[in-house]
Amino acid sequence: MAIIELEEASFAYDAAPAVDAVSLAVAEGDFLCIVGPNGSGKSTLLKLMDGLLVPGGGSVLVAGRPASEYRRRELARKLAIVPQSYSLDFDFTAREVVEMGRYCRKGEPGSRQVEGILDRLGVAGLADRPFNELSGGEQQMFVLAQALAQEPEVLLLDEPASHLDVSHQLALFDMLVRLNSEGLTVACVLHDLNLALLYFREAAMLDEGRLFARGPADEVLSPESIASVYGVQAFMHRHAGRTFLTFSPRRRPARKLKVHLICGGGSGAGLMRRLVDAGYHVSAGVVNTLDTDEVTARELGLPTAVEAPFSTFSDEAQRENEALIADCDVVVLTAVPVGAGNLPNVTAARRAAESGKRVLVAGGIEERDFTGRAAAELEGVTGIRRVSSDEEIMTVLEEQWAASSS
Repeated sequence: MAIIELEEASFAYDAAPAVDAVSLAVAEGDFLCIVGPNGSGKSTLLKLMDGLLVPGGGSVLVAGRPASEYRRRELARKLAIVPQSYSLDFDFTAREVVEMGRYCRKGEPGSRQVEGILDRLGVAGLADRPFNELSGGEQQMFVLAQALAQEPEVLLLDEPASHLDVSHQLALFDMLVRLNSEGLTVACVLHDLNLALLYFREAAMLDEGRLFARGPADEVLSPESIASVYGVQAFMHRHAGRTFLTFSPRRRPARKLKVHLICGGGSGAGLMRRLVDAGYHVSAGVVNTLDTDEVTARELGLPTAVEAPFSTFSDEAQRENEALIADCDVVVLTAVPVGAGNLPNVTAARRAAESGKRVLVAGGIEERDFTGRAAAELEGVTGIRRVSSDEEIMTVLEEQWAASSS
């Protein structure tokens, strides 16, 4: 059941919309992060959810009712928001700031709840200090405590970790996971994409005020999505059961030719990265799952034909490979050793050349051919060029790109 539901919701501070026709539902029990570049509308979206802003178009429903129809105290029993910044003009103690969260529960006992929250957040020892004398990270924890004191059904957080050191960031999100497991619905705006991958099951990505993607976090935060929305290269890694991202500060240049790598055993990994950095569309196959080239292709978000480890290539994998070859401009057969299992890759390279594709073959295939058939398959085929190194491959591709674009 959707607790918060946006239907084509829009809001503009001036002529340009900050949130543009976004449809998004937050269901009971969700643990959702909201990501996107600066200015993509994340904070505005959160304020629309909390009823702090009224949509200029579309609707925002909370438990099936327009958010604007709730009295503020009534809405505060359902939703609590932790803003990016919080300031006070008076010398309240940190405990008094937390107790303000009980206003929406006026008439209900609250001292025990407040003390329990302070203990749970590990800040009870700071509670009697003036709020304005606390560090930014300490203040953030008390603002979170204030939100929890409302006993909301949904907790909305806007960059809650921005003032926290690493240990307190992890402690905060560990606690949010526990609260979610106890029934609290959480929607959190984040800049840190690795925190999003580490903790959140689902993600919604905004781009220039519009919803770009919503789904499982590791799918929404794919290298291709990040490149499209953030304009930077991202590489996805999986290690010891964790998924994390690394980034290149360089923007991807305009895309050039489509290059398909026939590779395996790590023979294509370095070339993949060089080609992607240089702006080429890259695909790969057939490679075995968990092979170094398969892992690299997956990290880069490349289309790849994949087969199970230690298996000969199935008809389905070969068809996927042939489809990728048909869609490319140049095929590169890297310095991969050739055995009976991957011999069909050599056959695919030959067929590509016979169909008119340009095929580059790394030299020395005779020495790495353990079938006695691979070199013979490629001998004398028009359209095949032997190359001695990755540098020569890059040079040939640049020459072909320059010729095709002139």
